[in-house]
Amino acid sequence: MKSQRKPGSWPSPLTAEMLAQSGNDNMWSQVVGNDVWWDEMRPSEEGRTLVVSRQHGDLLKAPWNASTQVHEYGGLSWLGVVRDGKSLLYFVNKSDQRIYVTEVGGQPLPITPVVPENEIHRYAELINVGDEIWCVRETHVAGLVTRALVAVKENVIRVLDSSSQFYSHPRISQDATQLSWVCWEHPQMPWDGTEIRVANISNGALENVKVVAGGLEESCLGPEWGKDGQLFYISDHSGWWNLWSLDKSGKKKQITSDTSEWGFPLWWLGFRFIQVLEDGRILSSRGPVDARTLVIVDPATGKCVDIDSPLTNFEPSISAGNGKAYAFGGSATVTSELVEVDLGTLKATTVFSNASPIDAKFFSSPHEITATRADGRKVYAILHPANHPDFEPSEKTPLMVVVHGGPTAHSPATLSMKYSYFTTRGIAVVDVNYGGSTGYGREYRNLLRGTWGIVDREDVIAVVDSLIAEGSVDPKKILIRGGSAGGFTVLNVLVNSNHFAAGATYYGVADCAALATDTHDFESRYLDSMIGKYPEEAALYAERSPLTHADRLSSPLIIFQGLDDKVVPPAQSEAFRDVCVNKGIKHEYHAFEGEGHGFQKASSIITSMEAEMKFYGEVLGFTPELG
Repeated sequence: MKSQRKPGSWPSPLTAEMLAQSGNDNMWSQVVGNDVWWDEMRPSEEGRTLVVSRQHGDLLKAPWNASTQVHEYGGLSWLGVVRDGKSLLYFVNKSDQRIYVTEVGGQPLPITPVVPENEIHRYAELINVGDEIWCVRETHVAGLVTRALVAVKENVIRVLDSSSQFYSHPRISQDATQLSWVCWEHPQMPWDGTEIRVANISNGALENVKVVAGGLEESCLGPEWGKDGQLFYISDHSGWWNLWSLDKSGKKKQITSDTSEWGFPLWWLGFRFIQVLEDGRILSSRGPVDARTLVIVDPATGKCVDIDSPLTNFEPSISAGNGKAYAFGGSATVTSELVEVDLGTLKATTVFSNASPIDAKFFSSPHEITATRADGRKVYAILHPANHPDFEPSEKTPLMVVVHGGPTAHSPATLSMKYSYFTTRGIAVVDVNYGGSTGYGREYRNLLRGTWGIVDREDVIAVVDSLIAEGSVDPKKILIRGGSAGGFTVLNVLVNSNHFAAGATYYGVADCAALATDTHDFESRYLDSMIGKYPEEAALYAERSPLTHADRLSSPLIIFQGLDDKVVPPAQSEAFRDVCVNKGIKHEYHAFEGEGHGFQKASSIITSMEAEMKFYGEVLGFTPELG
């Protein structure tokens, strides 16, 4: 028999410290010889990323940190290679961004040179080609950012191709005679349009470079080589990221015709969307945001066989070898798990799982909901109901609205410890996949073109109105939180709506013009498509900026900012802090040394979560038990 208690004050077993300690982020599995390696970011070790071996455990001792900063967001920073019977780990070290190599249990040695103090050189997506490492290099020299495909060996670097502004997915053909890669130019983003290029390899150099797929309005991703020079890749030519092939004569073929996504937006370099298996079949993942599956495809017939697994979401970092395949995934009861699939029987077993710090009886049951806007278009969201085995609400529950970042991203229906911090205390969470989110096809993704600051705000309001109309939440106790682009929407909603009792913004965008002129190169032209060209459309930038309308802010606001953030510099958060001070609005401002765009240190996570929860309690009139 459950006891009734005021929502927000339920005694949760999940403390902020437990949340931070359990927040390891795992990804990028690789088969190395007869072993499997993956990486793990640990907040408990100041956000250090290390490579873990199934057989040997941690491969990098502190203070080594395998983390690339290419594009500021980073991505795959390491490569496992078996050479002369030895397992070697090549990795990009965070502090100096040089590439190092080490044997298992050995001491890392650099293979890229020291750069001048006034320059920055970064590397990502390493592949092994003979006795060299080929990869993407990003250089910052005198304010100019350039990228290239390069070959690295013993502190000597050769440039392979530097004709494009952005590169990803370098892949060498099975006979080692060709190289493929993905590239794009400003102002495109990789989900707008990319090209796949192929070049012949002659004496270690690239010749006869050709564009074989893609364009300004076609996003092609993840090329992988099959036998006989056949190239497989993901394309959204049909309106959905599906599987395609290209034979050596140049003939293209759409292998699958799903109205679901086989690809993800390239926020990080290193994604592997497909894996060509030894027998010619293809391993990938597909499906809606709340029910993705691993799938085996026969490229000759297009026949697909889903692999049975309780997981409902899979990261695009698939690997295979020795008759087995590997993928990281999650579900409504699992935050992150590495599964091994026997490619003969298609039976999936668990290799590694992030242990939950609380009992499963405290888990919410995330599921997708839809709301309908006034114009009839559907808006998608993931609802995480408040849940506690011992308590039920004595009144309608508060609602926490979450706005994901990107904004070209999406939120899956999987277990989130961060959301559990709220739901176990009696606060429902709804994560809005507003127009522009991925996972729903190109047409839905393109809804943000020219409308950022409008569509996302309207879609958030539509979801809130729908839940209020159902009568399940207290309309006077609606909260909203978001980070980065999600923080932009939070601020925009707060200055254009009286729905919300309070808001929280994590490194949120306040001034669109400032973002266009003071951000990193990868996103420096992102707003061209979402708002318009700058400075030609300066008036529109001002109109869309929350800071322009800050005089309308009346809701209490708590602000969090990393002082090393190069994506959304601290000045953006400081501007809204000053607005709150000048207007006398209840607020808090928390700045964190050593944190960038996304908090990685346990101390920062603990401080921000506890401060946010206390702030909501003060606004809504409950006393949270923080443990």
